[in-house]
Amino acid sequence: MCYKIDMTMRFAFLAVLGLAIFGCGNGAGNSEGYATQIPPQSNPTRDIWAADLTFDLNDHTATAIVQFDASTRRGATLEVGDLEIVAVTDAAGDVAFEVTDGVLDVGIQARKPHELTIDYRFGLHSELKGALDSGSTFLWPYFCGNLYPCKSDPADGLRLDLWLNGVADDKVAIFPEHIAADAPSYMLAWAIGDYAEIDLGTTAHGRQVSVWYLPGEETLATEGTTHLRAAFEWLEESYGSYMFGDKVGSVSADWGPGAFGGMEHHPLWHVSHDSMGDQETHVHEAAHGWFGNGVRLACWEDLVLSEGTVSYLTARAIEAVMGTKAGDGVWDDYGWRLDSVIASGDHVAWLQSCGQIDVYTELWSEVPYMKGAFFFRAVEQQVGREAIDRAIAAFYANYSGSAASMQDMLETIEEQTGFDPSELASGWLSSLGRPD
Repeated sequence: MCYKIDMTMRFAFLAVLGLAIFGCGNGAGNSEGYATQIPPQSNPTRDIWAADLTFDLNDHTATAIVQFDASTRRGATLEVGDLEIVAVTDAAGDVAFEVTDGVLDVGIQARKPHELTIDYRFGLHSELKGALDSGSTFLWPYFCGNLYPCKSDPADGLRLDLWLNGVADDKVAIFPEHIAADAPSYMLAWAIGDYAEIDLGTTAHGRQVSVWYLPGEETLATEGTTHLRAAFEWLEESYGSYMFGDKVGSVSADWGPGAFGGMEHHPLWHVSHDSMGDQETHVHEAAHGWFGNGVRLACWEDLVLSEGTVSYLTARAIEAVMGTKAGDGVWDDYGWRLDSVIASGDHVAWLQSCGQIDVYTELWSEVPYMKGAFFFRAVEQQVGREAIDRAIAAFYANYSGSAASMQDMLETIEEQTGFDPSELASGWLSSLGRPD
């Protein structure tokens, strides 16, 4: 995510009524009745590997067909935020379920994979935490449960299918119908509006790149994506094959006045209106297809592995396709942003715990973006561009489609280059200030 906005802004979670809802439906399709059902049981470690989602935009109802892996324990647990769960069924009929404080527990067998159908109602939001009343969605980092039953752990990956019913005849809906590679739960998105598309061309690897813009944005969209196809192609050639489809591109998202940046909803990532003319934002969001999405985070504490790596790759891609002067301009901007955040509210870029923080209040700021970028630049200055590119490509090849930590990146750099980056990581990622 590239989100340049007042850092005092915090997105609050919806207050969910503290009522437990226990349900088993009306027994239809289950002649044995509730007595033979498995009671709902908490099992948050049970893996969900796929979700097929259908939304009706007219009455705000939805159906999620969720595929669970086998488990050593009965039950399964999903986040459901402010969703209203109507029914949970499987091939045998109704499934017992319980909703408490935005968490859904269901009663299903262990040992075998299990498919559930969850019918529910969803709401619209004026803030960036689910389906937005302005026509798009925003799920990062914790808000997938306000749109569909999910697990917001960044390490968790799943395949996604999406369909929207009830789109008005005079509107265009931009969304991927099928994501066949494991993706983080926050990657799912749609955008609905008066969109027009500019075809930016096809990369040498067969990815067709576009930009979708809203009325009045054509000039901004054209300026901001002039080099997007070339940058995407450079990322493919430099670091490895893209995972999330053959049609990709930037989609303008109405997040309201004063919102800058974008969100890595691949393969059709979102860019705010106020950033549509900014080439850096478009390339930054494209690069998340490799880091943040292609390689997921082991923990939120590893945010720098997504944002720091992507910030570095953005500067490299812009230099590669626009020239040295443009690349130097990005680094000048990075330096100003880093100095500003150090002066206003410095903290470390990388924490050594796992799953122990609120990523918003304890880590999210310009720090992981900028200190991460300068860390990689410092490694590059030690080992050379060819070597750092080889290390990043090897890391992506090894971890794409799975989750990894920043420590895994450090170890890969040393394996591929012979240079131990620990001292640079300590200075740039685990300390205050800037070591240069």
